Amino acid sequence: MAKDEELLEHLRDRAEAMVLGGYGAEKNVLASFEELLSHDLKDEPEEAERLLAYARRLFEEHRAAEASWSEPTMNDAIDRAFEELNRQGIIALQNAGYTVSDGWGDVEAVAAERYEPVRGGTFFHGQDVERGVLGEGLMLAFDAFEDDPKRHEEASLAIAREIRETLARHGVPTEWNGSVKTRIHILPFEWRKRREVSRPPEDTGTLEQRVLRRVMQEKSLTQEAAIAGLERFIREEARKQYGEGRLLEAQYDAERGVVEVFQAITVVDQLSDDPAVAENQRTPTQLASLGPEVEPGDELVFQIFFRPDDGYEAHAQDKQYGGILRLTTSGRSLKPWTARALRNGILRHLC
Repeated sequence: MAKDEELLEHLRDRAEAMVLGGYGAEKNVLASFEELLSHDLKDEPEEAERLLAYARRLFEEHRAAEASWSEPTMNDAIDRAFEELNRQGIIALQNAGYTVSDGWGDVEAVAAERYEPVRGGTFFHGQDVERGVLGEGLMLAFDAFEDDPKRHEEASLAIAREIRETLARHGVPTEWNGSVKTRIHILPFEWRKRREVSRPPEDTGTLEQRVLRRVMQEKSLTQEAAIAGLERFIREEARKQYGEGRLLEAQYDAERGVVEVFQAITVVDQLSDDPAVAENQRTPTQLASLGPEVEPGDELVFQIFFRPDDGYEAHAQDKQYGGILRLTTSGRSLKPWTARALRNGILRHLC
């Protein structure tokens, strides 16, 4: 088979997997496929248009076929099993990325947002979907979220057994050789996946807002108490990173749904003999770059940019005030918290 013919066959297979796979809204799938065609067939616009028309016909055929599915399908059973696994603390994702590494990245992203404890994860990725549509079944990756190396393998094996048991309860047959190095195989079946549509998120807002709501509900806390705990937790984490002796304050911005961190500097004629006190003092001479209006007794407040996505602001802050603060934060952001870490941090810092 010529190289061009192989490419066209591959793209037809991709169209079938993307359409018949059943994941995503029609307009989004077609947009993704069109982007793929523009890359792979950029010099053959007529072939690209024919393949795009083929994808549109597949959607029409899929809608007609789905309307005739009066009985539960094997894909329905997999959906129910994955929903149960997610309730049990095992993140179970379908069509997660296109490779195994992509899939684990998706699992980790979901785990970071999960409020409830997570024990492990499982998924099949985009290439698995392509094979599944062709009737070859599915391969499930799995792993336990166990930090102790001595316990990790046994914990992962337990996760695999739980995945198989859950699938079996829903009528999904599997094979597995019992090794942590081998994925679980959902045996071949007729692929009939009902089209997913975009749904509004169940819980909106920033991670901090979502965790605050859940903590208040879980522990019957007032909003003021929960916010105070959140502020104290983030202030403590910032001091660990930037200096225990720094006079830092954390303030929750209710409009943006985030906590901001600030350092206060007191202007004095002469620095204290106590290094811990002097760390948060500066003389007018040291602050000359700010202009002559700075006088002893003034308190100056500088924002500390600690989030990974605040890199531009951190760099600008370092350039303008790094010498005054004796602190550079560019490249020294705090590690993002998971929902569970925020929850535990709030509870540890309640008054």
